[in-house]
Amino acid sequence: MAKLEHPVEVMALRVTGMGLVVALAAMLWDKATAQSGCTTVLIGMALCLDYITGSSSSPSASCCSQLANIVQSQLLCL
Repeated sequence: MAKLEHPVEVMALRVTGMGLVVALAAMLWDKATAQSGCTTVLIGMALCLDYITGSSSSPSASCCSQLANIVQSQLLCL
């Protein structure tokens, strides 16, 4: 590997590295923001707890409706 001694080369690598760090931080921030919105969506799935826990042999109509809404609008939350 060649040794970098020219100040312009060193500066270019630093700028490139900083750009990659900023891009990664932006992607992680976007993902975290999307996931925080999922909390409310998942709480809405409480309508299905009787079915999930086995207290009911079939899901209620409200459970199915809520799940259908999530599949259509918030699929990433599932």
